[in-house]
Amino acid sequence: MAQYWMPRYRSVFPDLYADYIGWGEPFCFRCSWLAPVDDTQGSLAAVWGSAAGWLERAHLYDWALGGSNEPENLVPLCRQCHDIMPSFSCRHEAIAYVRDGVRKNGWWQMYTDGAFGASAEFPNPSSKVKLLRDAYVRFVELERLVAAATKGDEEAVARVRSLIGDASWSLHRAEQAPPPGPNPDALATP
Repeated sequence: MAQYWMPRYRSVFPDLYADYIGWGEPFCFRCSWLAPVDDTQGSLAAVWGSAAGWLERAHLYDWALGGSNEPENLVPLCRQCHDIMPSFSCRHEAIAYVRDGVRKNGWWQMYTDGAFGASAEFPNPSSKVKLLRDAYVRFVELERLVAAATKGDEEAVARVRSLIGDASWSLHRAEQAPPPGPNPDALATP
């Protein structure tokens, strides 16, 4: 799959992480998460093959709807990105889904390297990293909730209203209001 996309990705996925890191480290095409694998193996095929436990083969044109298992219909996605991927009967919509992915935060990468890379002799994550992971997971959940609300999902709008305690909140008001500045007290270290 990686060998198929190497010469072709710029025309389909122009912002793919490979432009920054190359193809020597397996990554999710949507969020750019780096799979915690031993990247010192003999060949590129061996490195990407070892990522099979971390990256899933996602069908652009859903297999259940008649899509093929050929490399041009498959992209490597982490479990999180694959789990939320809708079934697409149109390859172009699936490509747009992959392109629209938000890159994972560096803290998430650091946590997963520590938590999942034990077999590669990475250290176990400290309690601070675990707290950062939990905070980051909540951040991603809220980011997805706001994105759904912005697209008009009524359940998401109701959830945002509930979370902020303002039943009159609307997307129109949120779009017009300037973003709040940082709270200096929230950034202070105890």
